Order: sequence, then C-alpha cells, then structure tokens
Amino acid sequence: MPCICEFLAIRVYMYFYDHEPPHLHLRGRGFSAAIALPDGELLAGRLSPHLEAVVVSWIREEMVNLMENWRRAQAGEPLLQLKPPKEAW
Repeated sequence: MPCICEFLAIRVYMYFYDHEPPHLHLRGRGFSAAIALPDGELLAGRLSPHLEAVVVSWIREEMVNLMENWRRAQAGEPLLQLKPPKEAW
C-alpha cells in the first residue's frame, strides 16, 4: 500500500488491486478514512470539516493524476508521487 502523498500530518494511500469504486485511504493521528474518486465522498471513517475541505480541494486539483494512479494500482504498476495541496504549504 504505497503512500502517494503526505500533508498536514495525513498520509494518503492507494492500494494495489483494491475494490471499486476508485478511492483513497487517508491515515493520520487518531483517524483513518476512505474517500471516493472523483467526487470526494466520504466512504468510511471521518474527517474534520476543515480537513475534508482540504482533501476534496486537493482531489479536484490532482484528479487526472489520481485516476492515473488508480489505473496503475489496478494493473500492479508503480504509482506516481503527488504534490500536496496548496493549502498545506
């Protein structure tokens, strides 16, 4: 389960050969969540409203790369490392 990005004490993972729908796994201190692509719907876990807003904004910014990573993960190919959201700089 490669970490494809890290920001605001959150690690973003995408698992190889994971189930549909396309999604991300987020892990941080005291929480974990799964977020759907492309809409940013919270599938499991919970995030603070601020953190959820940052993640959804980042998903919109990186959608092309995220969907390319999903394709790669389903094919067992190496994943791209993505830039953190602008809000995290």
